[in-house]
Amino acid sequence: MRGPHAERTAAMRQRLIEAAIACLYELGYAATTFQVVTDRAEVSRGAILHHFPTKVDLMVAVAEYAALYQNRVIRERLADTPAGMSLYLALTYATWEIVIQPPAMALIEVMMATRADAALAERLPAVVTAFEARQREDVWRLAQRIGIRDREQVDTMVRLHRAAMRGLAIELSLTGDRAAAEASMRLLERYKRMLTGELVTAID
Repeated sequence: MRGPHAERTAAMRQRLIEAAIACLYELGYAATTFQVVTDRAEVSRGAILHHFPTKVDLMVAVAEYAALYQNRVIRERLADTPAGMSLYLALTYATWEIVIQPPAMALIEVMMATRADAALAERLPAVVTAFEARQREDVWRLAQRIGIRDREQVDTMVRLHRAAMRGLAIELSLTGDRAAAEASMRLLERYKRMLTGELVTAID
């Protein structure tokens, strides 16, 4: 059991990460400085340096937090969805709803920043790779439960959906056109249903 000091430390760390996420979502990577984050969190510069000596340390923590957040919230939203085909199909839109939330958008900001930040580019891929591998495994487990056996096709579908959703999320942040994004998502869901039908039929 954690003591009061450990709980305070964890609470401060989360406060800083959540402040950084808000700044990334509202201002972008370049403008998310230590000063901006500490102002948002209403803490001292010493507090943030104690937990995150560099901006890269903070951004990696943001990415880890965002990945855990996405997995947790998706599970919660699908908790009452019947197992089997209903759950497999519902996963797409549940993921989309999370991809456009601040933590996931912050993760996209951090990922894009690796193009110009060599230190971040060295550390972030391991976090993102692990997160995406967990996504693929989760979808594959659901696919197997409805009778799909083609792992390569499922992994390709997951990669396509992830890229499409991130692209739509970026477009939505620029245009604010939610209707257009939703129309694209409905088409993506339609393609998933078509592919699922082909994959399930292929094993009969």
